[in-house]
Amino acid sequence: MGDRIEVRLPDLGEVEEVTITSWLKAEGEHVAAGEDLLEVETEKTTFVVEAPAAGRIARILKQEGEKAKRDELLAEID
Repeated sequence: MGDRIEVRLPDLGEVEEVTITSWLKAEGEHVAAGEDLLEVETEKTTFVVEAPAAGRIARILKQEGEKAKRDELLAEID
């Protein structure tokens, strides 16, 4: 088995912290590179975080309603 691919909160400009509002895929589901993976919300807007690579979602580390900071690990893909 290869190394897991990390899904991290991308740099959203001035935004330091977001709230995870919705996972669009669940652990164990397969995703394509660039596919919408989760939605995050700031005080002003909602962003979609895309899967960085194709594979199976191995672990979700941040749950809906939790806060996340820039570059924080959100999930891992096999």
